[in-house]
Amino acid sequence: MNSELSINTAYRSPNSSDRCGARVDTMIIHHTAGGLMGALRWLCSLQAKVSAHYVISRAGEVFQLVDDSRAAWHAGRSRWNYDGVEADGRSINRRSIGIELEGSGDFRVKQLTALYLLVTSLMLQYHIPAANVLGHKEIAPGRKTDPALDMDRFREKLP
Repeated sequence: MNSELSINTAYRSPNSSDRCGARVDTMIIHHTAGGLMGALRWLCSLQAKVSAHYVISRAGEVFQLVDDSRAAWHAGRSRWNYDGVEADGRSINRRSIGIELEGSGDFRVKQLTALYLLVTSLMLQYHIPAANVLGHKEIAPGRKTDPALDMDRFREKLP
């Protein structure tokens, strides 16, 4: 992991499963609609049945809720085409890392800097191409609108 990033592991989500041998090759960026503490409580509660690997606060603090070795439940009803093979939400969860940004578009410079550092570090660690750094809205069009971030512009800045 990038030495410039400090990862807080105080919050852990039970909402994950085995990757069933799938290799991590994708990242999905989301945003929360509410504040940090509400998002952390929800994503770490059994009744939520959703989670993410990471949550990045407006202040740029990075929280890891699920180990990268596990599939966090973040894709929901979704689809993506991987080299001519259609994947559903369960398959996307197995091969991706989910990152939540606190807020719904009012992102801060520290937050976006932490996102960039986290994403580039994970890209290097797992050999993920920039083309596979996706917004939730790209895998669930018409159903999801997050993140409120220009994903094409974000991908252009990635190595």
